[in-house]
Amino acid sequence: MCSVVPPQVYETLKKVIEGNIENFEIVVHDANKKGEGFLGEVVFVTLENKQSNEVINLVVKQAFTKQSIRDVGPIREAFMNEIYFYDQVWKRLNKFQERIPMQSQSHKVPKYFTSTSEDGSEKLVLENLKFKKFEVHNKKIPLDKQHFEFIFREYGKFHGLSFAYKSLYPEDFANLAKELLDIFLVFINGDGFKKAVKNINDLAMDSLQPGIDDAVIEKFRPSVENCVEHFKESIDCNTKYTVITHGDCWSNNMMFKYSEERKLIDVRFLDFQLSKEGSPCCDLSYCFYSGAPKELLKDLDYFLKVYHDSLSETLKAFGCDSGKLYPFQELKNDWKRYCKMGVMMSLMIWKIKCTPEENVIDFNDTRPAEEKEKIFQTGYDQDAFKKISRSLILHLYENDFL
Repeated sequence: MCSVVPPQVYETLKKVIEGNIENFEIVVHDANKKGEGFLGEVVFVTLENKQSNEVINLVVKQAFTKQSIRDVGPIREAFMNEIYFYDQVWKRLNKFQERIPMQSQSHKVPKYFTSTSEDGSEKLVLENLKFKKFEVHNKKIPLDKQHFEFIFREYGKFHGLSFAYKSLYPEDFANLAKELLDIFLVFINGDGFKKAVKNINDLAMDSLQPGIDDAVIEKFRPSVENCVEHFKESIDCNTKYTVITHGDCWSNNMMFKYSEERKLIDVRFLDFQLSKEGSPCCDLSYCFYSGAPKELLKDLDYFLKVYHDSLSETLKAFGCDSGKLYPFQELKNDWKRYCKMGVMMSLMIWKIKCTPEENVIDFNDTRPAEEKEKIFQTGYDQDAFKKISRSLILHLYENDFL
């Protein structure tokens, strides 16, 4: 009932209805699990019209309101960035793609209803995809070939929109993209994130085996010593091959839909708080390296071809030529330069995946910082993480990506 709805959420829901909300019964479901909301919390709400029985299932993303939490991260900036993505960027790109056939369009973004930008009370209201039979992939299980084929194909369409819009309307694209905030840059300029990047690279180095991996250790050492600088270099836009990126591309920020035979038939990309102008390879490498098992790493070129074929088809629908806008060889060249961001983010993600539920840090946790740090350093499956990170570093070495 309305009485169980937090007042600020209730006011936001009134914007969704655009009418007499008293005609609706409101049910609030369980919020997201501990630690799942990095910069905020999620509330699941059902609105049912008492007269027509119309049902609207919603997700309300709300920023953390506690000032002590907001002081340690770019919470407002991230929420405002996502609001801008839905209000301006996606609205413009979605309208732009109406000129091409439906099969070439990208519709892998959840329906957006409304938002609230008030400082300290930032919120977004989106459709609840669970009621359309979408589900989150078990983060403990690596993604398989059918998932990566599907994801890379859809990223080809999503990025193709940007390439086409930039080619046909370069000034409009530049104005649209420049308003997106580089949240990654805000993070990397903070001591906490720098420490996390350095720590995860040290752990990756520790996964290598002296006497067996000596050549790899020697090649990887400069990357570890200069990891913060390499991260900054890999998130910059010092290339003409830029698009509007998704930003936070691991499997927890996607939802998948399957047939009765468990064949993947649809996907939605979630959480655009880190969306920015950048290399497509930031999205692709983050997604691939944070979810691929060892046996799929060797198939990187195949997945890049899947992506580029989809990108080319999308650009062709707009009357554009991928051979001019983003040649396949340039994609491969960019991978070597920009995959470093994806590697470092994926190592952090794998550490999260190797952490038992009871050791996941909650941003509302009131324990002292030093106690949280101790859990972060030790509360994960170190053997599993070493196995994963060693496979990834060996892959980078063998392909001359270090």
